Amino acid sequence: MLNITAVHTVFQKEELFQGIAARYDIGTPLRSRFILNGLNDTYEVETTVGTFILRIYKHAWRSEAEVRFELELLSFLASWDMPVARPLLRIDGELITKLNAPEGFRYAALFTFAEGIGKVDLESSSSYGRAVAHLHYAMDQYVPAYERFALDASHLLDEPLQQLLPFLRHRPSDVKLVQDIALRLRSTLETASLASYDWGICHGDLHGWNVFHRDDGSLTHFDFDCCGMGWRSYDLSVFLWDRVHGRQVGSFEDACWDAFLKAYLEERTMNEQDLAMIPAFVAVRQIWLMGLHTGRSPVWGAWQDDGYFDGKLKFLYAWVEKHQL
Repeated sequence: MLNITAVHTVFQKEELFQGIAARYDIGTPLRSRFILNGLNDTYEVETTVGTFILRIYKHAWRSEAEVRFELELLSFLASWDMPVARPLLRIDGELITKLNAPEGFRYAALFTFAEGIGKVDLESSSSYGRAVAHLHYAMDQYVPAYERFALDASHLLDEPLQQLLPFLRHRPSDVKLVQDIALRLRSTLETASLASYDWGICHGDLHGWNVFHRDDGSLTHFDFDCCGMGWRSYDLSVFLWDRVHGRQVGSFEDACWDAFLKAYLEERTMNEQDLAMIPAFVAVRQIWLMGLHTGRSPVWGAWQDDGYFDGKLKFLYAWVEKHQL
């Protein structure tokens, strides 16, 4: 266990990186900065030999087995020459460092740095679609050594609803509508639980911004924190969801999504029944997101006000009506 001074849940940055760097063969830390307070905390650190990314998982967010599933998967993908930001081994051969925080211990892992920038245009969407197809092929070969949650109906729909509905108590008509939609979606997912549907390890968060593109056309995938066994059509649907959520009826078509899916299917086939599930998974993703936001409100703050729900639910209702879900 690495003991680092912290004020509330914020680590003393310099002490943190000195302690981490001593456990890796990465040279001497020069500069560091806090990048993101998201599902986890992300830092960038520059050393005498290069730049690296440190992720510190939130307390009680992922179990040790779930973290190891993710990190071992990334190590496997890197061994298959997949363009991923891979976890680095410590000097002692371990992938995980345990940090002693005021709220309890937290896991930390150090990753290679993903060069490039985030962008979504026709060209990058095409290259991303091809890369995701190759990623799915490689993940088909991986045999997990650790248990992890599945991206199934329970994780994507039932659990988010439990977090979301209490925040809608003052909007009883919305409670009923969301429950009715969820019931129909649940029935659709039960159909998709049949063995004939494409099921395998998924990234879980392929919204188009968890990949950096370089000028030479290459790219690097990162942030597999939502990975797990699941429907591959769900994995693809997240890119479509990112393109259309918040839009109005009449503007749900998207050229970047078309380019992404076309490129994917040129590299990896998918049955019509799986493709037909994608609109339903877009609706599931919207409910999942609202459940994530409300469920993590003790960590991020309860900023989900009526304005938030007005926008998120307006899209959900319009999407469901448009696709007759």
